[in-house]
Parts: sequence; structure tokens; C-alpha cells
Amino acid sequence: MDLSGSQASDLDSLKSLSNSITDELESISSQFTIGFGSFVDKIAYPFASTLQNGSDYLTRHLGNMVIECANGRASCGPTYVYRHHLPLTSDSGQLSEVLDNVTIRGNLDVPEATLEALLQSVVCLDEVGWRNGSLRIVMVLTDAGFKTALDGRAAALVTRNDGECHLEPEEGFYDYSRGPEQDFPSIYQVREKLIENDIITIFAVAEDVVRNRISTDNIVYRELAEEIGRSRAFVQTIANDSADIVSVIRMAYESVTRDIVVDSVSGLTIGIAPVLNCNLTSDGRGCANVAIEDLVSFNVTVTMDQCLKDMQTRLLPLPGFGNVELTLVPICECNCSSQMISNHTSCNGTGSLVCGACDCSEGFYGEQCECDDELGPCLNDCFNRGSCDNCTRECISCDTYQVMPREPHNICIYICVLCVVMQDTIGGVFQIVGSFGKRCQCDNSTGAGACPVGRDIDQVCSGEGECVCDGEKCDCDCECGTAPLSGHQYSGDDC
Repeated sequence: MDLSGSQASDLDSLKSLSNSITDELESISSQFTIGFGSFVDKIAYPFASTLQNGSDYLTRHLGNMVIECANGRASCGPTYVYRHHLPLTSDSGQLSEVLDNVTIRGNLDVPEATLEALLQSVVCLDEVGWRNGSLRIVMVLTDAGFKTALDGRAAALVTRNDGECHLEPEEGFYDYSRGPEQDFPSIYQVREKLIENDIITIFAVAEDVVRNRISTDNIVYRELAEEIGRSRAFVQTIANDSADIVSVIRMAYESVTRDIVVDSVSGLTIGIAPVLNCNLTSDGRGCANVAIEDLVSFNVTVTMDQCLKDMQTRLLPLPGFGNVELTLVPICECNCSSQMISNHTSCNGTGSLVCGACDCSEGFYGEQCECDDELGPCLNDCFNRGSCDNCTRECISCDTYQVMPREPHNICIYICVLCVVMQDTIGGVFQIVGSFGKRCQCDNSTGAGACPVGRDIDQVCSGEGECVCDGEKCDCDCECGTAPLSGHQYSGDDC
């Protein structure tokens, strides 16, 4: 739990609801254990006061922040990074006793040492009291952002966090001893330790922290959960005073156990096939919407991404439910690979049939070696008038054009179509849609209708008259002039 100044009302709620919390856990599982740890920040400026009495420093430099810190109390104690007050126990009464002796602490900035505290609770297996074979969950209760690797430089802490357990026994609790010496851990370090020790994290945070950035240096918890992994980290919103902590615990547990998924493993492709009571998750990695006490069954297929010579033992993680140990014996060749039939008819005579599949000869490809690399592409990509068969390299679809056999490949050419008459709903005039005529000489692209285009001059009615449509047909109304090049007189109804 975050015990910085703004968490005073949350601590009060936790103290008053401690018995309700253990009752709720007992209704979920008869074999539950519960523990408690708290965190604030490093005793290093500018994160916290370096004086022995943190409240005196706050009084001199931050005025009324002491009131917020202590919520009416006389003062708040000096800060620390992480303390583990209660190892996991089935004695529900111990939680209440421990909480009675916990007080709010003072620090200066908003983001806390959340990840450093989380890391210690994950790697200190004996001190925390994690049991083998149990569903391991850490709930982080906070209303502020977190510091991560390299943030320690602001306090001249440049030594990389080693990711090891450093909890030392003190009177009544375990205390983290390397806070003043090391930088904060990275998200990657925390993620790797959560996976290694099969622990799931639930971030119970105030709604405004979930939705908004605390500062430009910190990402919000939903983004953090994405970085850790959806099957390893969850986010639950909680009231500003944590008064709804009991219901949040129930919802968090249901979120964790709702899906049973298989984590990805480097170098392996994993497939899931449902057998019993298993509705596949959207990503196909496991079973979705599993009710408490339901039994699910599914088969797992494993394919190695590359052939390895030696037998291997790998762990297949099921977050929250432990790991399955796999002994992998690589099979890099099929027994039938020696029974190759060259130039088989199933492979169009251009490939060998091996184990029921075609192994194509050089220069050929396709499922049955039916494609020839030497054919080259379709001519001008079918002139952008149709689609090209990538195997035969022939134009197979030409839209309003027609496939014309040509050597070496089919091409798309224009074939004149019959005119299509349509009613102009505005002017009541019949118009011709599309080019037509034996030589495609008729065109209404200028809007003049269906009158013919001149043989020498590419204009409707040879540019010598007006095209007039009477509702049934279109004719040229012309006064024929002379050809501009030869000087000859145009003649005919359409000039």
C-alpha cells in the first residue's frame, strides 16, 4: 500500500474494513493467506526530506501540505521505500493488528517508489511467505504515479537496480535496505520477475490516475499493465478513500481467474484446441470466461520455430496457475522424406512429390509447381484495366474491357458496346451512355449525345454543327465547311 500523505483516508478505510476484507477472501477460497507491505519513496532529495523529522521539513517548505499528509494528525513520520509488515498468513486477525501500527509518511513529489516496492514483494519469496502451487496475487493500492529506471538520476542515484531481494529483518517488519544506493527498477525487470515467480499484479488506483498522466515523466497504470502483459497485470479503479476495497478485491480476483491463457514462449509457436468447457479467448491463447471452480480442458500443440539438434526442456507458463514442463524432442525431417518421386504428374512434371507435397524444381513455384518464373509480368499490368493472375501472368479480368489472347500473354482491350439509353430525370432528354459504333466512333463524353465523331476531326459532327436529340435518335444539324488541311468541302448529313 502507498502510505504517502494523500493516502490518509485510504489507510483509515483499510483499518476499518480489515475484517471485511478477510471475510471476503474466505468466501472466495478456504485456503487463502494474506500479507501486508507498504511503500513511499527514497530518502533522497528531491523525492523526500533528508532530515530525520520529515514533517518539520514539510512545515518549513511546503506549508499546509502537512495537513494533507497527516489528515488532521500532528505529523507524519519519515519516509522509506518498502517495508513488509505481515508475511502471508491464514490468521485473519493479524492483519487488523498490523494495520493499527501503520502510519502515513511524508515525501515531496507525487510519483512514488511503486515499482521498487512491487519488485521486492515479488523476489523475496521466503520473507513474504509465498507458497508453492498457489495462485499468487499482489494488489498495489495507490493514488499516484510511479518512478522507474533512470528517474534516480535526479537524486544522483546512478547504480542500476540489481533486481535482487534486500529485505532485512527489523523489529516487527522487514525493511528494504538498498533504497538509498540503487536506482529504481525498469518495467522490464519487474515484468521478468513476475513471470519468473508466477505472480499476478492488480493495480487498484483512483480513477483520475487511470485516465490521466500524473506528469510527463510517468505513464498511467493501464499502459503499465499493457507493458507487463495482459495476463500478468490488471487495473481496477477504486474510490478516493478506498471505501470500496472489499468489492474491488472480489472484482480483481474474478478478473484474474476469468481467463486461463498460455503465455508466449520464445522460439515456440503454440496452438490451443478446446476440449471441455473452453471458449477460446479472442487471441486464441486460452479459455475465456471461466467461472470459479469450473474445470476446463484443452490441448496444446507446440511447433519449434527452428530445428534444434538436442532435446530441450522448456516451461509453458499459465499465469496464475503455474508452469507446465515440456520435454521437446525436435523432429526436423519426416520419415517419408526419403521416398521422393521426381517429376511427378501431381507437380505438373516440374517438381518432386515428397510426403504428399510438391518440392518444385528451380524456376517453378505454386502448390503444384504450376507457376513459371520465366513468364514475366502481365503486359503493362493489363494497362490498369483488369487483374493479373500472378501465376499464369495472364490478364484474367478486364472490367468493362475484354480479354484478348495475345503472345506471350493475354491483354485487356476495348470492345465497343451497344449504346445504353437512359432518361435524364431533370431535363427529360434521352442521352447515350458509353461509346458505341463499329469503330467506337460515337461518343457522348462531351455531353453532345449520340451523334457521330468526324473521321478526320475528332469532334462530334466534325465540329461543323450541333447534335440534336429528339427523344428517339440523335442527328447532326450541320452547315458543312471545308477541311482545314485539304481545303475540300465536307458533305453528308453529318458532315
